[in-house]
Amino acid sequence: MLIVLNSRFFASFIERRLQTLVESFTDEQDAQLIVPVPFLERAGAKCFTLMLSTARTVAASSSSRLHSPVAWSRKSVQEGYYDLEAGETERTPLLYVRDNGRYRAKSLHRANDPNRVHPVALGLMVALLVFLLIGVVIGVYLLLLTVQRPWPVSHPFFLVERPAWWQYPVALEAATLDRLAVTNVIVLHTDSEDCLDQERCVRYLQNTERSCWAARRDHIPYNFLIGGDGVTYEARGWKSQHGFVDLPGRNTTLVVGMIGNFTDRQPAEVQYAELKAFITESIRRLSLSPQYHLHGAVNATRPSRDGTIALYSQLERWPHWKGFVARDLP
Repeated sequence: MLIVLNSRFFASFIERRLQTLVESFTDEQDAQLIVPVPFLERAGAKCFTLMLSTARTVAASSSSRLHSPVAWSRKSVQEGYYDLEAGETERTPLLYVRDNGRYRAKSLHRANDPNRVHPVALGLMVALLVFLLIGVVIGVYLLLLTVQRPWPVSHPFFLVERPAWWQYPVALEAATLDRLAVTNVIVLHTDSEDCLDQERCVRYLQNTERSCWAARRDHIPYNFLIGGDGVTYEARGWKSQHGFVDLPGRNTTLVVGMIGNFTDRQPAEVQYAELKAFITESIRRLSLSPQYHLHGAVNATRPSRDGTIALYSQLERWPHWKGFVARDLP
């Protein structure tokens, strides 16, 4: 519309029409009532200017409403100015604010701050970290579930650690056990009196420790001892080699002693149950391979007697039983 109104063709067409109108008007008037031609020309020019301004105002108003409120203002139209380029490109009313200077300052401040972390990005990073930790916990739990247990254990595991029964300044000094290679468990009896309560069992361990230290300057040779009270007592523990020179595999074996003499009679059921709990606990602590081998010890000089002691009559029916190992005893 503006292009048509601003064209020379349209302007010349209007001038010709006005000229024709003036000529016809002068011919029809009386000779006594003459209207000056310059006055009509000025009147026509004023009409033409008023019509052109009105047309431009209407066109600009229609175009701004259809396209962009940013590109048009009432003041610019009154001054005869309209930004056609802005009207074609800026068509997003959501960007309009009253204070354009304040909006630009905020935008520049946000764009020029490189250390600013967006809250959404920060939330996503925290969520990712939480999911990662949950995945690690679930993975460890599933790994523990895959550890094979020799049997379901109903008897709880009771452990009395070495510092609880040996409070003397002589510390344990023994070769370190290769925990990754522990695949054997040797069970034997102490060939001594029974202990049916913790006081007697602790006294037995203390006396054995003293006698071993006085005889050969060495500590008690067992890794663990199980008393008649159904409690496991730590001697050398899971981290040290046993002290029996006549038993094989010192670096791959745990030696467990059943306190008492069980040549002609079996131990109490609570001692068997505690032995099962001890094996399960050793596997849980990764101190014993799930594919372990269970052995008994016999005297090589008297196999007919030690090979048939009552202690092993039940152990021979347990899983992982692999027979006897010989001891060189007088």
